[in-house]
Amino acid sequence: MKKRTLVTMGISCLLAVLAGCAPASSSDNSGSGSERAESQKETMADGQEDQGTTEEKIELTMWDLRTEGAGAKMIDTIIGDFMKENPNITIKRSAFKVQDLRNTIKPAINSGEGPDIFSYDAGAGYLGVLAKAGLALDMSAYSDNYGWKERIHDWALEKTTYDGKLYGVANELEMLGIYYNKKMFEEAGLKPPKTYDEFLNICQLFKEKGVTPLIMDDKEQWPGFHYESIWLNSFVGADKVKEAVSGKIPWTSNGFGDALDKLYQVYDSGYATQKPLSLASEDANKAFYAGESPMRVTGTWLVAACVEKMGENVGFFYLPTASEEVDNCPPGGLGEAVVVNAKTKNADAAMKFVDYMFSNAKMEDWYEAGLIPSVKDVDYSTFEISSLFRDVVDEINRSENLGENIDVLMPPKVNDVTQNYIQQLIAGKLDGASCMKEKQKAFEEEIEAGNYSVE
Repeated sequence: MKKRTLVTMGISCLLAVLAGCAPASSSDNSGSGSERAESQKETMADGQEDQGTTEEKIELTMWDLRTEGAGAKMIDTIIGDFMKENPNITIKRSAFKVQDLRNTIKPAINSGEGPDIFSYDAGAGYLGVLAKAGLALDMSAYSDNYGWKERIHDWALEKTTYDGKLYGVANELEMLGIYYNKKMFEEAGLKPPKTYDEFLNICQLFKEKGVTPLIMDDKEQWPGFHYESIWLNSFVGADKVKEAVSGKIPWTSNGFGDALDKLYQVYDSGYATQKPLSLASEDANKAFYAGESPMRVTGTWLVAACVEKMGENVGFFYLPTASEEVDNCPPGGLGEAVVVNAKTKNADAAMKFVDYMFSNAKMEDWYEAGLIPSVKDVDYSTFEISSLFRDVVDEINRSENLGENIDVLMPPKVNDVTQNYIQQLIAGKLDGASCMKEKQKAFEEEIEAGNYSVE
């Protein structure tokens, strides 16, 4: 979602610079992609004392995308617990901004200075490129030995499989949909819509009451990625979007441009925020918390904040599909994948930790941090999680398929083009077909440049 820049510095200098750049992590995952916290820290969890073991001492390094909040505490806890159970293994972790890690990881691995374990975007424009370059470890044999196919969702494993080989464990599931103010719905005699026509009727009803139905900002441009994913998923369906993502059909295929025209109609009909291109995401959130509008279009990374600000007065639904011919697959994505450096000298130890991160014993840590790993059949009935978060998880577990959160899969140039044409679409300066032509052109250029791995 953010621009990739060339790294021309030597890795030692680059790491020294980054140490002062305050890299950080994301809890709002503006999609996918998402703005991460603004500070870097290097931490070593407790529990690394020599407890008398005669096993070989191993030190692993880990780079991830969380430096503060519940997610960072969760990672520290898991590392600490692992080291207590494996006293011969020490893990040192550093946390980065998404863009800093993207810019650093390839030169770091190539120079021999890269981490043993790291978090990275799961998409073909990111992990797929590392896999093709031989920089990510093939985890296939480890997956078989650890029984991941029985433990992890099939569609999650597919997200990190390239040329038939597994290169990461995708996690941090994030769904795209619509939060709604329960009190405002109840007072209007409404329930969450089951069809797209019902959704439009709800919008019209609130508009007639003098209330803007939907808060849809795009000042920072990343929200526009999500609107595209939501409306494409609703109108052409998850399967066709997946085919476009994999390069099997062009983005200019029938229905894609029309779907974006339907998105524009939401603005043109007065159902969404006026002047969305000047509304910042945080201000949009505050307006929703304050009850200024009944619905807020965004992703599940906002669950904890909604519960904190609104208590039990907030619900969540997915935009209904536009027709019965379209499968109801909630649009979403994987915020990241845990990957192992192909050049690590301690692959077995690194993979042992990766497996531990996604073990059933650690699921409570993930869930209570407000994060959804890609592990299936988790019994979260006794976990201390909000009813809203529980509803979101229930819906994910009921889904046999997952629609696409497109920007986390696309290479940077395609995302740069997308964020610009979405703003022009919202402003009424481009139609949907023109937008899709621009996307297809950039997509083909990135494939030709080797910045995207197609099947």
